[in-house]
Amino acid sequence: MIRNNKFIAALALGAACTSVHALNDRPTAGHASPASFVTAPGAHLILNGGLTYGGDTLVTVNYSDGSSGKVKAGSFVQLGAGMFYQMQDRPMALQITANYHYDLEQGSNGSVLFYRYPIEALAYYTGNERWRLGGGVRYVTNPMRTITLNGKYRISYDNAFGLVGEAGYAMTPNFWINVRAVLEKYQPKEYTINGVFTADMSTSQSANGNHLGVNFTYQF
Repeated sequence: MIRNNKFIAALALGAACTSVHALNDRPTAGHASPASFVTAPGAHLILNGGLTYGGDTLVTVNYSDGSSGKVKAGSFVQLGAGMFYQMQDRPMALQITANYHYDLEQGSNGSVLFYRYPIEALAYYTGNERWRLGGGVRYVTNPMRTITLNGKYRISYDNAFGLVGEAGYAMTPNFWINVRAVLEKYQPKEYTINGVFTADMSTSQSANGNHLGVNFTYQF
């Protein structure tokens, strides 16, 4: 393959998050009181995005310039949206999000993609204004590895359950940076070529999808 740099996506995500942070931090005229970082009780729409790394290597791609890249079961970009609910009478909050998580190596003549759709449900301790600590589960739907090169070669995986731990820090009252760890694995199911069933993969070894990540959350 002739390589297209996948880290363009990472740079674009970082630039977008930095821009949001900059907008939130613009000073106001006059003598405004210090911003409160306490999340108001009730439901809040949230948007999130971040980078992850880890898990087994599913495919190693060799490029025509001599470089190589890897598509891994725990990488690379996760984007999502959902709802954050801050309880009124206790320092607890609940969050549910729907996400798209993928890793990609792409050249001018083909690509290798591993994608999945995680639904996450987390609970947080929010007793500190600027810190929160939480954990929960995620249900990963429709995991799929696709190689497009002179045809389309796919391996589908069973839906999977995972465990999530996360710590967040409020950079502004609405903008959070989070570090997380996820434990999960993927069991291969079917192999198809150009949409035609080719092999049953259910007895194959599962892929380790454990990963670490950093993400950003904007809370409305």
